Amino acid sequence: MNLPISFKNKKVNNLGFTIVELIISVGTLAILGVFILLFFMSSKDVGIRTEDLDYSVYHTNNIIESIKLNEWEKKPLKNFKILDINNNDNTTLSSLYDENWSPTNEEKEALFRTTIVLEEKSEKLEKSLYNLKVEVVKLKGYFRSNEKNPIIHSIKTSLYIDSINEEIMP
Repeated sequence: MNLPISFKNKKVNNLGFTIVELIISVGTLAILGVFILLFFMSSKDVGIRTEDLDYSVYHTNNIIESIKLNEWEKKPLKNFKILDINNNDNTTLSSLYDENWSPTNEEKEALFRTTIVLEEKSEKLEKSLYNLKVEVVKLKGYFRSNEKNPIIHSIKTSLYIDSINEEIMP
């Protein structure tokens, strides 16, 4: 039986994909690939932020406990430098840390800065009440952020401690 020529051509043309089908499938895969890459880049950024937050919370809690125990000559407080002492009984201290959360004095090596602000609220015979603010700032921005110096963690509390100026002033 002889088949018409047009039927034979259709049968031969159905053996593979057309160029339009290939272009559509490659385009779809490229768009999906871009979304997958964006997802992985975002998850890496979130992972870095989470790790920084975890270390900064541990660090600030360690600082607060050291202040409560009045351990100004021990880690982590021994690395802090006085930035400002106001007449309003405010004292500001600061310390720099590298990417491994080790103290550093080099501004170019520093990745994190911790600032302590102590504000005396009331004075008693043995101890004074202070408002304490500890803030950790990353000195370089994150990958997917426009912030120059993002605040990683900040905590405010009040506590009774011995006179601060006698302990940290040389």
